[in-house]
Order: sequence, then C-alpha cells, then structure tokens
Amino acid sequence: MKPVLPALAFAVILAGCGGPEEIRTNPPPPPPPPAAPMNGAPVTPLGDTSRTSLDWPGLYEGMLPCADCPGIRTRLTLQQDNTYQLQSQYQDRQAAPQTAQGRFTWLPDGVTIQLDAAGANQRYLVGENRLTMLYQDGSRPTGPMAQKYVLVRTSARR
Repeated sequence: MKPVLPALAFAVILAGCGGPEEIRTNPPPPPPPPAAPMNGAPVTPLGDTSRTSLDWPGLYEGMLPCADCPGIRTRLTLQQDNTYQLQSQYQDRQAAPQTAQGRFTWLPDGVTIQLDAAGANQRYLVGENRLTMLYQDGSRPTGPMAQKYVLVRTSARR
C-alpha cells in the first residue's frame, strides 16, 4: 500500500496545479469618432460658448501693434445679425481711419469669429467684454505683447 499513497498524492498535486484555463479576451475596441452631420452642416459645440453665453454685440476699441508705426487705432462694432464695421487708423500715417463693413462668421468652436474678405479675414477670440485678435494662422498671441492684441468693449449694442 505504501507505493499507492505517493502515487495518489502525486495525482492530487498534479490535478491541483492545472487550475481552470485562463479566458483571454481582446481589449475593447476604441470608441468611434463623433459622428459628422449627414448634411455637411457645421457641428455645434455642446454647452456654453461665447456665442451662446456672452452679450457680445457692441463696440470694441483698442490700439493694435504695428511693425513700423506707434500703433493701429481700431474700432470694431459687432451686430447681432453677424455684420460688423471695422475702423482702422495707422497712427502717424493716416489723417482719417479706413472703414470696412461686412459679415463675420462664428467658427465651429463657438468662441472665434472671422471677418469676411472686406475685413482681411481677421479672426478674433470672443471673451467677456473683449476681443483678442488672433494671428493669421489662428493662434493666440502670447508673451509680453499679448495684451496689445486685445480690443475692449466700450459700449453695448448700437
């Protein structure tokens, strides 16, 4: 009987070591990208944006930087119907301001507007009582000069 006992113990140990077979699963697939609208219309951001949350129509004024003059006195009036009037006067160069009128569009982010060709397609970031002129590539000015690109709202809707 002695030889049976070690064989039986060995069989029990082997049975205990095998354990249940591991179940392998593939990682879950990544979530699908947000669906684009079927009709090609721009996607409206969810939640609050400058367009929906701020009282943005009004007159904005400031002195924008100029490479070869003291500055560009700028007045930009935004109307609720997405029209604008832009007055720009190069200091020490022009006796009277140049005026451009046209339409602006809200970009899909809901915080940036772009003037039409009459306004040189300029882009502005719309904030609380302020507009920040963006660089031509759409980036925001940074560093010590950043504040010089801000137009401040001086009056509400006209």
